[in-house]
Amino acid sequence: MAECGINVLAQQGNRALVRVTCRSCNDENLLQIIFQTEAEAPDAAVTAPSVDEGGERVVAPISGDEILELHEILAGHAGPLTELLARR
Repeated sequence: MAECGINVLAQQGNRALVRVTCRSCNDENLLQIIFQTEAEAPDAAVTAPSVDEGGERVVAPISGDEILELHEILAGHAGPLTELLARR
């Protein structure tokens, strides 16, 4: 992410909407960032979705590696997003 341009578009409380632009391919993405304190952050060892006490599905935050992998997939794809999703 060091080579990406990052613009904060809006921030409210612990949430921010940012535009990330890849400097090598000019690909732009909008991301919602939720800031957490260390006490609020989920255990790093938890990577699979789990269920909380209320029965709702809880998903671990997206890792930096997952963002980079998604960027590579999207950079190598030409066509509609629905086509890409149908392959998965």
